[in-house]
Amino acid sequence: MLSVCLITRNEEASLPRALQSVRDVAGEIIVADTGSTDRTDQIAKDFGATVVHFPWCDDFSAARNFAIGQAHGDWIFWLDADEELLPESLSELRSSMARTEALAYFVRRQDLQDANRLDYFTTMWQLRLFRRREDLKFIGRCHPHFEPSEWEVAEKTGQQVLQSPITMRHYGYVGELRPAKLQRGARLLEMELRDHPGQLYYLVEFGRTLLVLGEEKRGHEILCQAMAQVIPRLNEAEIAGPVVAQLLEYFLMLPAERLPAGLTAELLEAVTRRWFLSSAPLVWLLARRAADSGQLEDSERLLRRLVQMGAEQSYDQWVSFDPRLVGSDAKLNLGVCLVRQNKIEEARSIFTGLLASPDRAREAQ
Repeated sequence: MLSVCLITRNEEASLPRALQSVRDVAGEIIVADTGSTDRTDQIAKDFGATVVHFPWCDDFSAARNFAIGQAHGDWIFWLDADEELLPESLSELRSSMARTEALAYFVRRQDLQDANRLDYFTTMWQLRLFRRREDLKFIGRCHPHFEPSEWEVAEKTGQQVLQSPITMRHYGYVGELRPAKLQRGARLLEMELRDHPGQLYYLVEFGRTLLVLGEEKRGHEILCQAMAQVIPRLNEAEIAGPVVAQLLEYFLMLPAERLPAGLTAELLEAVTRRWFLSSAPLVWLLARRAADSGQLEDSERLLRRLVQMGAEQSYDQWVSFDPRLVGSDAKLNLGVCLVRQNKIEEARSIFTGLLASPDRAREAQ
């Protein structure tokens, strides 16, 4: 049996969409409400969900673990109230649970940037389907993860952590919804770092969140603390992926005089080209730097890479980013780069193709 689990608070607007998307596949739905004052509880009950109440304690992992603790299914599918499971994924979800060698699955999440454009998203892997086990418990006040990790548990059980074509759609990055989430996230990230100082992932998330909230000085200081952990490892054969990529993204945008001690623009670029040529935001920054320095052939190669990654969805899918970086913006800038090299006919073709773009038609014209 599958238990679909959610935590909620004042989600009456989005909850019906989420619950409707899973009602045909769920053996039970567990909604752990953390203090709603709207119709969230009643909506959940109308969909047949079991509603339990969890006093909010500034800890998403505690709330998630409480919800999972009420479940009876062999499998857990974790769903947020601002998400939905796509209809074509129902059969795939059922077949995924039938595989005895599987402990857990990463599924695809489409992160929408505009609620009115279902084609305007990037895809990100999320661990959402997993067996109900006592040793799969979340930790972390914000951005919960398993400890011990799903990989450690899989090694112990002789099972596997797999990737699945199961796909969800996420509405939480839509512009008007972001500020309150960011402020809450910053507060929880700061609390997490106060409880457990020095965690690289949380330092990077906290610093980036502060920057988006306009606290540039403090955000810079936090990201410099994170980079101080990474600099001694930049010449290693391997380095942690997504969190370091996000850190490099920030420093690649800075002038040389603002870089912390031990870090140079040349080293940043070398590390990026060595490890992160599937990271769309980093390839975008490399292309821009190359164009700004007059290295148009290099910029052209990098922009073509972005366009190809967008067409094939072959970009790194562990972090979310603006989909225009592998779509209309990559094409527009490739066209400009071609014009600057007097490759007029191909540029004309690219600009003509963009005339129907909702984002860049005016610039293309």
